[in-house]
Amino acid sequence: MSPIRIHLSTLRAQRLQELRALFPNHKGADLTEYWIGGRAEGLKRLHAIKPALYEKTRNYINGAVTQLSPYLRHGCISLSEAIAFTKTQSAPGDNKLLFEFAWRDYWRHIWYMTGEKIHSEMEPPKVKLGRNPLPLYITESQTKLPCIDGFIQTLKDTGYLHNHARMWLSSYLIHWQKIDWREASRWMHDLLLDGDEASNSLSWQWVASTFGSKPYFFNQENLSKYTQNQPCENCEVTCPFKGSYESLNLALFEPTTAPAKISTTSNFPLVFQHNGAEHIILFHDEMLSPMNPMYQRKQQKVFIFDAYFYQNWALKRLQFLADCLAEMPDVEVWVGDTLEVLKVLNTGSVETQMTPNTALRKRLSGCHINYVEEQTIYNETTKQKLNAKGIVRFSKYWNEVGAEILKRESEPA
Repeated sequence: MSPIRIHLSTLRAQRLQELRALFPNHKGADLTEYWIGGRAEGLKRLHAIKPALYEKTRNYINGAVTQLSPYLRHGCISLSEAIAFTKTQSAPGDNKLLFEFAWRDYWRHIWYMTGEKIHSEMEPPKVKLGRNPLPLYITESQTKLPCIDGFIQTLKDTGYLHNHARMWLSSYLIHWQKIDWREASRWMHDLLLDGDEASNSLSWQWVASTFGSKPYFFNQENLSKYTQNQPCENCEVTCPFKGSYESLNLALFEPTTAPAKISTTSNFPLVFQHNGAEHIILFHDEMLSPMNPMYQRKQQKVFIFDAYFYQNWALKRLQFLADCLAEMPDVEVWVGDTLEVLKVLNTGSVETQMTPNTALRKRLSGCHINYVEEQTIYNETTKQKLNAKGIVRFSKYWNEVGAEILKRESEPA
């Protein structure tokens, strides 16, 4: 298909239908009113956070979690902004939410360090893992387990799932069903509004034990406690999660001496054989905010719905991006191959925000490209120290950055 420029409606209901018509092969229901993309909605959620209550209830399925992740993922609000505001709403010592924000940065740090290897096994698994394909009865939420089917259906209907439910679901798929974590991880990523290559893939690896010291699994008691018995109360099936951790450990796992299977994805070679005159600022899906410094530039600004990146995304994910872009009227929105769009625009040079997304960087590798460093949550000295250490466990990462993240304005340097 030749590149086309589209003009997004300012009316949300009409805009959602425009996206459905533009992308008829993308599955799923429309994005709900509860999940409106963009900075304005992200700020509402940020200003509603209750850090002390979050710390007490975050593990419960109906706990006071922030639901900020889609807005952080797409740059509607920055991680620095979220951390700064959280400090104004919490007492010294109420640091759990700040700690969780740091995990998001940690996963991104690992992505910068390793690139595409985040989609392969970072370490040898500590237990024997299965390589079964993802079956239809999983994707259609027909496991006959009310808890698991409920989690899957919520994910499909809303594009969101509480983090604890993500852990239970991924553990069930990896350890009970012996499904290849890589295929299951990609399936979840494409459904999630906050689908982030690093956070998603490395969290699945933590559950699988390929980026952690042991596998994560759970039992019925844990599930019942943190769902407040909701899926278990009227459940009539034989529960595969019933039992002590000791008994489940014996039933689920075999030791392994298998090496990690590193299978990096090779992106197709690209050549950009066009020397135009225009300087284009390319907005990718991590920088969708009118407050992004690059939005203030006078040069032509462009966002591209490129099937290479988005062909497997659920429709509601694309609609979320459109909501974000509706707040950025100075950005031209195109549909088509990235390099073809740049040719149509007579592009001579491209400028964009730096990203660990190696697929995007390879896509642009033949262009005259300038990457602008993204904002970090710590100073340049800390960043250099962290980069020098390379791939480290979170505890060592936290040793480097924790004091800076937790520091309050009134504290001495």
